[in-house]
Amino acid sequence: MPNRQNGGVMSVNGWSDVDLAPVGVGGKAGSAVLNALYAGEGYLAFLRFQAIYAMLVEAAGSAGVALDAADRRVVDVFASVAREVSTALCVAARTADRQVDLAVEASERLPQVARLMRDGVISVAAFGDVVLQTTGVQDADLVAAVDAATAAELSEMGGVSRKDAADTARRMVAETDPGGLRERRQARGKGVNVSHDVDGSDVTIATTPEDAALIDASVNSVADRVCENDSRSCGVRRHDAAVALLTGGEYGCTCGVADCGVVVSQEEVAARFAKIVVHVVADAGTIAGDADKAGWLDGFGVIDPHHVREIATRRDAVQRPLDVAGLADGAAQAGNPYRPTAACDVAMRAVFGMCVEPGCGRPAWRCDLDHVCEFNHDDPSAGGATCLCNLNPKCRFHHLCKTFGEGWIDDQITDANGVIWTEITSPTGYTVRSRARNHWLVPGLGLVPCSHGTPSAPGAVDHGDQPMRSRSRTTAKHAYRNRIRSHRRYVQACADAARKVEFESAGPPPF
Repeated sequence: MPNRQNGGVMSVNGWSDVDLAPVGVGGKAGSAVLNALYAGEGYLAFLRFQAIYAMLVEAAGSAGVALDAADRRVVDVFASVAREVSTALCVAARTADRQVDLAVEASERLPQVARLMRDGVISVAAFGDVVLQTTGVQDADLVAAVDAATAAELSEMGGVSRKDAADTARRMVAETDPGGLRERRQARGKGVNVSHDVDGSDVTIATTPEDAALIDASVNSVADRVCENDSRSCGVRRHDAAVALLTGGEYGCTCGVADCGVVVSQEEVAARFAKIVVHVVADAGTIAGDADKAGWLDGFGVIDPHHVREIATRRDAVQRPLDVAGLADGAAQAGNPYRPTAACDVAMRAVFGMCVEPGCGRPAWRCDLDHVCEFNHDDPSAGGATCLCNLNPKCRFHHLCKTFGEGWIDDQITDANGVIWTEITSPTGYTVRSRARNHWLVPGLGLVPCSHGTPSAPGAVDHGDQPMRSRSRTTAKHAYRNRIRSHRRYVQACADAARKVEFESAGPPPF
């Protein structure tokens, strides 16, 4: 029955009568049910795109024009179908245009990636990100090659997030059409724009990914130099630190404590900036110009081979070869079996690229390097080893979740081909298996042999060491609401005072 809205009442559309039990929906709530619903969203979106594309084909046939024909009419076939989509979905014209664009991409340019969305391997949003990354590829043969390579990679990856999908598509574009990607990157240009409006001003810096990473790290480095009583939010601290960096001023704490000595001078700001490191992982052959393998910029993602060589020739670039084979002699520091060597540390961050928690995009060099099987500080030989097979990066939050979360289990496996996989199992028994995202960049890492035995007594976790919130979520929510209320009262009081002043300054009535 058609779905109509009459007088604000929605008619029954039949979806509530559909039996979803065969696809895993309807049983006990848990991660498996959520995943089934997630896959269903992708399937329905795929059907929606197919329906929209069929409307385009039919409209073009009725008009006697080809879909790819140059049509200068304002109300062309695309506009007509987009308007119908806008009406049916009750969305804005721009949103409808985007839906029609995605329908064309799913049917013509990226059909193999679209089928992954249909099968629940990637989300609808992830498909949109793949479309964005591949938009600049024009040649039909190159588009087909990128579509096939991206789909093949994503289908074997496991636990694909939006960033995983975007990075994979970007890598395929970088290695299939490196010249085109370079031209588009250079065409973007650089610049600084300052704009003003009634309420404030904005400063926008268009720059390279590596310089953006340097700026971000520099701002964070200075912004964190405050005591625990500082009253500013993280965003405000970053703003004040950025202004100090740009203007050569000082950056201080706002705690109000008389003897607080946290003041970062111009000299210290410059000194901290000099210590900032941005990590780029690339193949030696690409740097030498003998290969065109993509690279990886920590905090950004995949960069094309031309970009790798440009960064390598910067005056402030320092190249340090990574001896993967040498890790067979030991991955832990000789004097401290808990700490990995510098080479092991770099290798594990490089091969994973980011936090291993599915969906988390925290850059690897901003994560903790965690022992998957807990290290036994009392008897190191009995616990989880400091080894390539037992280390991976986790952001601080997910590291705490792994350490203190009840019912969660994570594991790391290296298969017979040397591919490193992580497995995370939720308290409801649902497991997500994910491949190390940058296995393509250091493919030989998983083949390095281990020299330790099987752990017999992993280290114990003292739950009394778990960090505590300064206040509960409920208290924080109520405090936020009170701040909003107080601000509104303040604004209202200011408005009332202004009206009173205006009234009194007008003098007595003229009668």
